[in-house]
Order: sequence, then structure tokens, then C-alpha cells
Amino acid sequence: MTLTELVAWAWEETVPVYENRTNLLIHLAAVPAFGIGHVMVVVGVPQRRGHALERQQVHAFASPKDFVRRLYAEQFCNFWRFLFSGGWYASFKRNRGAP
Repeated sequence: MTLTELVAWAWEETVPVYENRTNLLIHLAAVPAFGIGHVMVVVGVPQRRGHALERQQVHAFASPKDFVRRLYAEQFCNFWRFLFSGGWYASFKRNRGAP
């Protein structure tokens, strides 16, 4: 089955299987979040390259669990603390000459 055929087949299946209002509301929020999540994975790739530019490298991850824990701690807590505490701006100013 080609991609075009798959999309056409899935479209025929869409209307009959989406009638429940709760399910429709869930999908109204979940599908855009799913798409945004995929975009953010692609956007995250330059973040890794950016970290490679740092003089002091982050510690290696001990395990996949360690990676997930540290990723969430950084993205949802520490970066925002760093930004709103003024640390981000102070570091930015201190390193003007760096690209």
C-alpha cells in the first residue's frame, strides 16, 4: 500500500470511528500535542550540538532512566530557574565574544 493509498484508506475510516464527544475532545488536544512533540524532537537536535560547544561538558548519562530524569529536570525545572533567576542573562553578557 502506498502512502497515498494509506491516507485515503485512513480517511475513509476516520468519520465512522470518531463519534464519541469525549474522544473527540481528547483528540482535539492530543493530536496537536503529538505533532508539536515530534517537532520538538527535531528542534532538540541543535540543543545537543549547542551543548558540545560548552567548555565544561555535562556528565555522561548512567542509564536510560538517568537520561529521562535529567532531561525532565533540565527542561521543566532548571532551565527556567536559570532563566528567571538572571543566570542566563548574566552568562550571556559575560560571554559576549563567543558566537
